This record gives sequence, structure tokens and C-alpha cells, in this order.
Amino acid sequence: MPPPQDAVIERRKDWERRAMVDVALSLAELDASWGDYDYALEYLDAANELTRGALTQRWAARRRRWVYAARGHSS
Repeated sequence: MPPPQDAVIERRKDWERRAMVDVALSLAELDASWGDYDYALEYLDAANELTRGALTQRWAARRRRWVYAARGHSS
């Protein structure tokens, strides 16, 4: 069940939280570009937790690639 619309709007107004999500996603992408997929996944999970799961669908394909690469498979 999706969160109530008021909760979504309130979360979007929380600029500090949005900044933390942006930093976590930037670090995730940076670590992945360096081949450090374990840390990339940690940062992605942190960002997803901060958004209360709002990133799950949008980042699912990238997360799958990173999990696959973290296990030693090339993409």
C-alpha cells in the first residue's frame, strides 16, 4: 500500500533528507563506476531507506546489475 499523499508531499519538502538521498545516490554511482559494487549497493540501500522504498522500482535494474557484478560476474 503506497504512503498517503500527505506523507509523500511532506517528505519531498524535507530538503535535508533530499540532500542525503542525493549524496547517497551519487556515492552509489561513483562506487559502481570504480567497480566497488558492494559499497554501491550499501549507498543505494541507504538512499532507498531514506525514501522509505520510493526508489525500489526506479533503481531495480541498476541494483540487479550491481548485485550481479558484486558476485564476480561481468555485465
